[in-house]
Amino acid sequence: MATLGEVSFYTRRIIKWGIIVVLTVMITPIVWRVAKQIYLRLLPPPPPPPTIRYGKLPTLSFELPTIAYKPQIKLETKTNTLPVLNKIGKVYFVETSKSRILALDKARIKARSLGFSAEPKRESDRIYKFIHPADPSTLTVDLISDKIKYEFDWTNNSEIYTANFTLSRDQIVSESRNFFQNLGLLPSDIPDTNSKITYLSANPPKLTPSIAASEANFAKVDLYRQNRDNLPFVTSGDYSPINITLGSGKFQARKIVSANYNYSKIIETEFATYPLKTTKEAWDELVAGGGIITKTAGSQVVVREISLAYYEPDEPQRFVQPVFVFVGDGGFTALVQAIAPEYIDLSQPK
Repeated sequence: MATLGEVSFYTRRIIKWGIIVVLTVMITPIVWRVAKQIYLRLLPPPPPPPTIRYGKLPTLSFELPTIAYKPQIKLETKTNTLPVLNKIGKVYFVETSKSRILALDKARIKARSLGFSAEPKRESDRIYKFIHPADPSTLTVDLISDKIKYEFDWTNNSEIYTANFTLSRDQIVSESRNFFQNLGLLPSDIPDTNSKITYLSANPPKLTPSIAASEANFAKVDLYRQNRDNLPFVTSGDYSPINITLGSGKFQARKIVSANYNYSKIIETEFATYPLKTTKEAWDELVAGGGIITKTAGSQVVVREISLAYYEPDEPQRFVQPVFVFVGDGGFTALVQAIAPEYIDLSQPK
């Protein structure tokens, strides 16, 4: 029969080893997760191979010519080297309208909400223009792409273009969004936090950037898409596909002097992955005169930043593709198509 001392000894041993087992069971998963995270950080698995689902893609057709502007371009990033960016990028499929059934009726409804009561003038099979019965304004619609262009001739009314702009920034954005929302043209991926305001002064028949908001007669608002895959959207100019220009708040009936809607719906679930050019390949292409310079800045340019973005052209497209964005001193900006050249069909623009 075991003595009291032996029982006490074995009890302490059991408790000791029991605690060790319990702690081991509790700590092992934590240690495993930490070790796995460290391993994956040091030796990440290779990304899945690109799907190349859409075959060869059309070359991007950049709208703005840059033939007359060929600066000397120099690289001066923070590290004085080209950054290493993604090797694979997504290409999204864009929804296109193939039917014109009821499209003209829908356009008439939008036109009436803006005071265009007369029948439109047929410009082509797909383009119709509405003329306002009282004001010098027009509304042009594209029945296939849903592109809309509203224009009001402000140059004949000095009261409008000499009045100081009175709306606050919040009012400007709110008025702009309300205009498109009332037409049923404010997509969910256009957030109110992603807008740009440019104050303009009247210099008939043109509007020029104002030196200060207090000196402005108009304000132009560009509404941009929210970022996708942590990448912004860019265009071939200093504008967005959805933009509007507002006059002084004193003239409610004629507050909107121009508006453009040229939005392409991206199908979020319809995309493919493609190999991208290296940053060096894109840089060499830019230096050789490729891509497009969307904002000039003198005969000698220093590029400070290089990144990726999604490109939105002015005309309807089948795909949304990534581009390299080069930004330098003086606002210099240039774009280069990012998809590797072997996956581009040069015979298919857009």
